[in-house]
Amino acid sequence: MRLLVVDHGCCDPPLGRVFHCRALLAREGIESLACGPASVSALEAPTPGLHGIHLRDIAAGNRTFARAVRDGTAEAFLQAVTSIPEAMLGLVRETARQAIAEAVDAFDPAAILVLHAGIFADLAVETGVPVVVHVAADDLAALERNERINGLVAAALESAEVVVVADAATQASLIEGWFEAPSRTPAGVWAIDEQSGERLAAMCRLACSRRGS
Repeated sequence: MRLLVVDHGCCDPPLGRVFHCRALLAREGIESLACGPASVSALEAPTPGLHGIHLRDIAAGNRTFARAVRDGTAEAFLQAVTSIPEAMLGLVRETARQAIAEAVDAFDPAAILVLHAGIFADLAVETGVPVVVHVAADDLAALERNERINGLVAAALESAEVVVVADAATQASLIEGWFEAPSRTPAGVWAIDEQSGERLAAMCRLACSRRGS
């Protein structure tokens, strides 16, 4: 099985969480490719295992966003992106849309795992590949700051084949305020840790089975 892992935090090696997820999946026999914000120039040699979303030049006009792209966590990225100008947000999303589409074309994944409910989730859905979204505890709070992004992510969560949440409080928030269908519930409640490889693999296989692929 081949899996594209899309993250929202800085994916510069070697300490990005996306590389840890790739290692967990490798233990389950799953080949994966990471895709997420990279602070290096698009002209530099690509990092093995990473198809970067190159945002350094776009982010240069906003100090907080530039810091989140360069060395920030996914939480910092999600918070920063809610306050950038609309034109910059459009450039970020178009750059990400192209990068994710290129990664899908080149790698041909069976499914896409999106780490965090953020601005790349609906772009993953757009590709037509089965999608799993893992929603972390702080994701929904960040989204409340921007109505447009809120709507994009809500639509992605409705369209994703599988949604997993990190904790019970996040699960309750999704069911009460985000899912339009009353019958929709997350497929799992667990944080990503050293024991998550098997569960991540199972959720991605579930996404493929729900799509019939």
